[in-house]
Amino acid sequence: MLRRLLLLAGLLLLVAGGAAVALSASSPSLSAEGPTEVAGTEAAPAFQVAERTIRQVRYADGATLRYSFWIHNDGRLPVRVVGLAEDQSDSRLFTLTDLSGRTIDGGGSGEVTLSLAMSGCESLSSRSGAFVTTVRVRTERAGLFEDTVELTLPEEIHTGSPREASCPGSSATSRPQG
Repeated sequence: MLRRLLLLAGLLLLVAGGAAVALSASSPSLSAEGPTEVAGTEAAPAFQVAERTIRQVRYADGATLRYSFWIHNDGRLPVRVVGLAEDQSDSRLFTLTDLSGRTIDGGGSGEVTLSLAMSGCESLSSRSGAFVTTVRVRTERAGLFEDTVELTLPEEIHTGSPREASCPGSSATSRPQG
């Protein structure tokens, strides 16, 4: 009887260990989707250019744009969105500063808010633009396994550098010609 119990315990440990290895070897399957919401500055309705959906926002130097969207967990296990990964794509007028965290059940969706600081207009020629199309998200599963997942936003966020009068740090020599 003791031998059977030890064998059963050994099998359970083997199965649990295999499940842990499988879980740690795969990244969560997440996707970004609408509906979306913009706060912190004026925004135009989203529009289509071929296959791209673009959300135009008005640049406001020193302001924070808050862009809310939904993340869908395509997997079976819950995934905790911890926040932004450190290595984000560069954008001349936007700095990604925060992503609200939350747990998303397997097969479920949850709303998150991405915060983007707007600055740098004095380093870009007037009426040039900047886009944010993806975000790298830190995730956690089962309280043990951390991953970084790159999400393509449901809309490409775009802003244009304002003229000199609306860019407080600009001078005659701070902006490139263009």
